[in-house]
Amino acid sequence: MKYYKNPKFIKAFGKNLRKIRLEKGVSQEYLADEIGIPTNQIGRIERGEVNTSVSTAFALAVELDVPINVLFDFKID
Repeated sequence: MKYYKNPKFIKAFGKNLRKIRLEKGVSQEYLADEIGIPTNQIGRIERGEVNTSVSTAFALAVELDVPINVLFDFKID
């Protein structure tokens, strides 16, 4: 099976995550601490540098108190 990575999707996901995080008034540091990942990982996700896991996306949704589909509610430029 070939690994598929869509850079536009990953960047759009990160941009949407950042928007939601800021709307909730949550810092990268706080969010990272609460879900147990390094602080710089949140920044890397938000900048679209990493293709984060489904498990991490779920943890982000839980901590930000949003349904997981909200993290994926964006348009790709």
